[in-house]
Amino acid sequence: MNYSLTPKTFQVNEIFNPHLSEKAGEYYYYTLEKKGISHKEAVKRIGARAYFCGIKDKNAHTKQWFCTSESVQETTEENFIIKFKGYSNERIHVGKHKGNAFKVIIELPEKEFRALKKFKPKNAPVCNYFGEQRFSENTLEFCKVLEEKKYEDALKIFLTKKSKFDSEKSRAMKKIIEENWGNWKKTLENKEIIGTGKVILFEYLEKNPKNFEEAFNYAEPKSLRILLKAAQSKRFNEKLNELAQEKKPNNLFGEINKEKIAFEANKSFKRSILIEPTEFEKKFRKTPLERDTFFAAEKFKVKKMNEKNTVRLEFELQKGSYATVFLKFLKSWLQKNILQ
Repeated sequence: MNYSLTPKTFQVNEIFNPHLSEKAGEYYYYTLEKKGISHKEAVKRIGARAYFCGIKDKNAHTKQWFCTSESVQETTEENFIIKFKGYSNERIHVGKHKGNAFKVIIELPEKEFRALKKFKPKNAPVCNYFGEQRFSENTLEFCKVLEEKKYEDALKIFLTKKSKFDSEKSRAMKKIIEENWGNWKKTLENKEIIGTGKVILFEYLEKNPKNFEEAFNYAEPKSLRILLKAAQSKRFNEKLNELAQEKKPNNLFGEINKEKIAFEANKSFKRSILIEPTEFEKKFRKTPLERDTFFAAEKFKVKKMNEKNTVRLEFELQKGSYATVFLKFLKSWLQKNILQ
């Protein structure tokens, strides 16, 4: 079983049926269809404050709902389509949808196709890990040093590590901060830093050059909360992996973020795992993270395409579950069942 997730091979359709009015309401409801476009870029192109049920994968052909408190322009570009659907007094929020329907084109030899036709998703619960999309390389590095309480290293990653989503201005600022790390006075005097929200952080560090833990109080809060949520997600994955190997030592194994992971669950698992925030995290993200330990795919279908050894998988997953995790599970399931 081989696959590569691209807008041509990977479709995601949000399962959500809002009750709408054709005449009036506090919020305008739209569908958004995009191909190969990130959530961040989509929000920018919408041009107004938009509310979504969840973030959809950039490397996919996706269709989802969003709402705004003001009218936005409909669009029918090749890879970006916005259609107005009606009004509602209810605002969309994260998790308001039921789930997502997926279609994935894969390469599957005949022997594996015959085996997969016998797959029964109700009898094959899957460990409900957070997928690799949740963790960039920078995020994993940040989580590691934060867990070790290396607060200077964590702050340096937070302030200087570049990402593909950075603007030109952001990249310039990160370069300046990295080159002048520890010389907070010189950083404060740089024209790229003057007048930005980072001034208060560097003013604190100039007065308290050793207190990197407290310096996080002056960091950009939204970005920090996202990283801390990822840190909790990483701990959830670790706890779930321990549970899976304890309950099912003879498991199906694969990898997430280059770590060996047990994918197969069973109904003896406790239903959910609660990850409490650390003392550091409580300062910025007070809520614990609770998540189901397993899921089962629904409406699973395997259909041959015209090209040899090309198959389309169709399935639905509950909200919050990752298609990428299910695909990794299926690959391990096939390896086991082909050998039998």
